[in-house]
Amino acid sequence: MLYKSLITIILSYKMVLANVSEDTLRFELQPVTVSASRLETKDINLPSAITSLDESTILLGQKQLVLNESLASVPGLYAMNSENFAQDIRIAIRGFGSRSAFGIRGIKILIDGMPESTPDGQGQVDNLDLSFVSKIEVLRGPSSAFYGNASGGVISLSSLEPPKQLRLAGKITVGDFGFLQRQFQAGQTIESISYLVSFSQNEVQGFRRHSEMNNSVFNGKVKWALTSKLNFTIVANHSNSPKANDPGALTIEEMMDRKNPRDRNVLFNSGEMVEHSKLGLIGEAVLSNHQKIIVKGYTSKRNFSNRLPFVHGGQVQLGRKFSGGGATYIGSGRIFGIPYRLSSGIDIEYQHDGRKRYENLQGIRGEQTLHQFEMFRNYGFFAEEEVLFSEFFSLIFGGRFDSIDILVEDRFKDDGDNSAERRFTSFSPLFGLVYSINDQVNSYLNITSSFETPTLNELSNNPDGSGGFNAKLNPQLARNYEIGLKGILGNKIRFDLALFQINLKDELVPYELEAYPGRSFFRNAGSSERKGIEMSAKLIIAQNLTVLLSTTLSDFRYIEYNLTDTILNGKILPGIPSRYGFGELKYINRAGMYVKIQAHYSGRLYADDSNEVEQLAYSVIGIKMGLRKKVFNALIEPFGGINNLFDIRYNSNIRLNAWGGRYFEPAPGRNFYAGIKITY
Repeated sequence: MLYKSLITIILSYKMVLANVSEDTLRFELQPVTVSASRLETKDINLPSAITSLDESTILLGQKQLVLNESLASVPGLYAMNSENFAQDIRIAIRGFGSRSAFGIRGIKILIDGMPESTPDGQGQVDNLDLSFVSKIEVLRGPSSAFYGNASGGVISLSSLEPPKQLRLAGKITVGDFGFLQRQFQAGQTIESISYLVSFSQNEVQGFRRHSEMNNSVFNGKVKWALTSKLNFTIVANHSNSPKANDPGALTIEEMMDRKNPRDRNVLFNSGEMVEHSKLGLIGEAVLSNHQKIIVKGYTSKRNFSNRLPFVHGGQVQLGRKFSGGGATYIGSGRIFGIPYRLSSGIDIEYQHDGRKRYENLQGIRGEQTLHQFEMFRNYGFFAEEEVLFSEFFSLIFGGRFDSIDILVEDRFKDDGDNSAERRFTSFSPLFGLVYSINDQVNSYLNITSSFETPTLNELSNNPDGSGGFNAKLNPQLARNYEIGLKGILGNKIRFDLALFQINLKDELVPYELEAYPGRSFFRNAGSSERKGIEMSAKLIIAQNLTVLLSTTLSDFRYIEYNLTDTILNGKILPGIPSRYGFGELKYINRAGMYVKIQAHYSGRLYADDSNEVEQLAYSVIGIKMGLRKKVFNALIEPFGGINNLFDIRYNSNIRLNAWGGRYFEPAPGRNFYAGIKITY
């Protein structure tokens, strides 16, 4: 039904007579300005692996439901769990984040330069509306010199800029498994003030039973150019998700019916409810032609409750507030005739979690089992300098000092007073070199590091069932060594090659216990080593045709990891395949029609530290298409897509070290979506 609707929409609009849309995309290969490293520069001049994604990747023909749709082409980045909205998408960059039981860990998420990740390193993007995003930068590898704690990589998103003239846009998308999405945007500029507001509503019944979700997201952005040298930006976000059910993971035997939920998840009505609000202010003052100051402040509030598939502590209620601010000075000049650029400043972050646990009596709230106040405070001081010794050679160096205080105040004394506090300090250095082979091709090397404390959620999950913090958990430390080559060849090929080795100490590893199925606990492994090669290339093979290829080859292993009765030295880290890749053939013609054929490959991966359970390799292919046409004063864009074209059976998520063999969350087979967007 949906497939027929998609074909009908596309063919009917191909008959609309209109001139070539000025919004129709053209293929160009140019260096891209990036800012994720805090010093704005061209991507090929940065001594780090970075990928920049533009609007055509984020918006063109996309379903715009989950973030990994846009990130699929990034080498070194692996995403899972796009179908279980109670657990949220899980993203790993060079292995950082793979341990996450839900959401994103160990990766700094930024939106318009302000943290979406909490100070303790947790990140959920269930409040993200991709229709409001214009650009994504992915900085791959440890980045604590830039952003402090839990920065094994950086995903920096930029929102759309307000339009100069009044613009209204509406969009509706429908798809298999009860998918319905409605979006609306409005914006304009009035003298020195411009604004853009957006509203999105999503409903999903889900491929599996007991996986329903619905949410709504509001975004607002106001810019005020007070003078030519002073401007302010206000950003606001509010999301509400009253339902996101969790179908749970299955054993091999239970996967005979891939749509089935786990029986205990239905019995205990597993799922979550989330409400999230955020407000931020950015001020930028130009002091001179070579100096400026950026000041920011933000506050966020998140109310969360969930139901897990066990009795004791199986219902969680969390009230979270986190806020912060900072100031950055950016300047340039000459020292002894040598050009330099400098970025330095301070970040202050504060997080307050009020956590309660109750018995889950088959979906009904029972007696309270935990009540505690948790606090995470971080002061960070950073400096980064780029020195241009010649047109061929530049040096970047710097570092960041972080002081972190963590506290838990036990307010449920039935099992004793488990209050505690911990303090950590860390200095994260940065060193990078860039050598320009010519004005279009650069080679580089860098040495970077990361420092990652356990999150408050990980600390509060005590294996003995008591409150307070798990005193045995320590931060994990990483040092990254990297060389690379990137650039543009003959205006026809853009390429990126990176080789890295990361040495980790006290790696944080998840596991489950029989008494608490579906709940993750954590421990430190002794040490591990990660080696890898990341490659990507974009080729213009005809005027209207491009090919994009990316691949990742890696070897992530425990060097020293001894449990009470098991030695895991030399075992491969679970949750990340040693080989995975992406390919895309994109066609855009002068009449505004576009087609994208995409292929995803994932090699085999292990589900447990012992490497006894594995998911086999698989490949899936999808097609996205649409037409952009001007009709009078409106830009009309019907679009649609087919996911998993050949109906491949694979799993969208693997639960690491799961108890009872329940590792697997099946992915949907072939499915369709179609929609239309009208911009006036």
